[in-house]
Amino acid sequence: MRRLLLLTLLVPLASGCGWASLLFGGSGSSSTHTGTAVAVPSDAPSSVPRWIELERLPKKAIPGAKLFADSGCTACHTYAGSGSANLGAPDLSAVGTHHLGIQFEIDHLKCPSCANPGSPMPKFASLGKRRLHQLAVFLEASKGIR
Repeated sequence: MRRLLLLTLLVPLASGCGWASLLFGGSGSSSTHTGTAVAVPSDAPSSVPRWIELERLPKKAIPGAKLFADSGCTACHTYAGSGSANLGAPDLSAVGTHHLGIQFEIDHLKCPSCANPGSPMPKFASLGKRRLHQLAVFLEASKGIR
């Protein structure tokens, strides 16, 4: 069953349809991380100031919060009440309480199935070293609504 689900996700993606048409029927804006369109729920970028306030995010985490909102992460993950819960993706509002570490977060973003076998999350290695680090700092700073 998992393989069938994965195939139904990968075929439209490989053919260029992207996540937007797959998950949202083309709604929301789109961004790219590997040259393929990724759905960004329309409320995600405007939610960043609220996330900063609710989570009391440090200044060093703000670039990663913006990137999280703009890179399509909220197409599958929820964060502080924003986003969508798709494919069993977890809420990441308090992921920093697990103390996974910056390097683990970077490695996971580069190759999710390497860190979590069977993960349907796409690879975000094409974001590059600097932006992956920004996302990792944001995720590690995410300790839940305070």
